[in-house]
Amino acid sequence: MSPPQPARGARSSAGAICALLAAGAGARAADAPVLLAAELDRVTVTAGRPTTMPVEIPTTIESVTGAQVEKSINATDAADALKYLPSLTVRKRYIGDYDHAVLATRASGTGNSARSLVYADGILLSNLLGNGAGFTPRWALVTPEEIERVDVLYGPFSAAYSGNSAGAIVDYVTRMPTRLEAHAKLQGFTQSYQLYRTDERFSGGEGSASIGSRAGALAWWIDVNRLASDAQPIGFVVKNLPATTSTA
Repeated sequence: MSPPQPARGARSSAGAICALLAAGAGARAADAPVLLAAELDRVTVTAGRPTTMPVEIPTTIESVTGAQVEKSINATDAADALKYLPSLTVRKRYIGDYDHAVLATRASGTGNSARSLVYADGILLSNLLGNGAGFTPRWALVTPEEIERVDVLYGPFSAAYSGNSAGAIVDYVTRMPTRLEAHAKLQGFTQSYQLYRTDERFSGGEGSASIGSRAGALAWWIDVNRLASDAQPIGFVVKNLPATTSTA
């Protein structure tokens, strides 16, 4: 007895299904996009310069970038970059007041210049020869154009910065150019002052120019800044008139 044979109709249906699947696969292959080999441009990853502050300390660190200073802060000097940071102020009586621009915080007032520290790339700018309004940081050693970032560590952490960290630690991170760049800036200011028989207008101005470039590992930067300011009177001399008595 011969084994049963499949019907011809079944064989024909199976062949038609295989033909349809093969045709569909061919159509999908024809519609698929052709991947071509392409060369990408060079990708350069640049890391920012690290702060000199210890970052593994349980405290608050606030920062402001140089781009933010240029965009939203009218900075005439490096001290102005701190004006919008929380719990921090620089005592300036007028523009260009370097002699009394003391850094103050909640934990250290304007009379304690030695209770907060100011650095630039880890180099101390604070004047620790005394403690008071006459011993301010050397703000003029950093110009707004060369600021990459300003980091502020709120104290006290005297284990890391001795007893001078009761207020805050400020570190200016300066930048170096990656290509040829040049900048120039002119700005002026004026004010009207009327007090104690003084009715005058006091004005000033600032001009700066900078240029820098990089060639491989060698980078250079030249910056010139001049600020002239005629400020309002900040002290008054009062003459004590002798008391008069009547002889009536």
